[in-house]
Amino acid sequence: MNDKIIKVPDTSSLTQKYLNKWAALSQDYKKVIASGNTLSEVLRKTTNEKRKVVFRVLPKLGFAPGAVFLD
Repeated sequence: MNDKIIKVPDTSSLTQKYLNKWAALSQDYKKVIASGNTLSEVLRKTTNEKRKVVFRVLPKLGFAPGAVFLD
């Protein structure tokens, strides 16, 4: 098996004020392009963005329980 490890950048400095909300980051992980209380709200706000990374901002757990990559 040939597993590829993907290194995800530390986004905590960008997302700390969005705790327990949904956030959409630019493809390069350098800026928050939208946030909201629900995934639907964030997706509505980012319909013009071709590529984005959308996830729920959780307290620091030591691991990432899940993320959605939209293309």
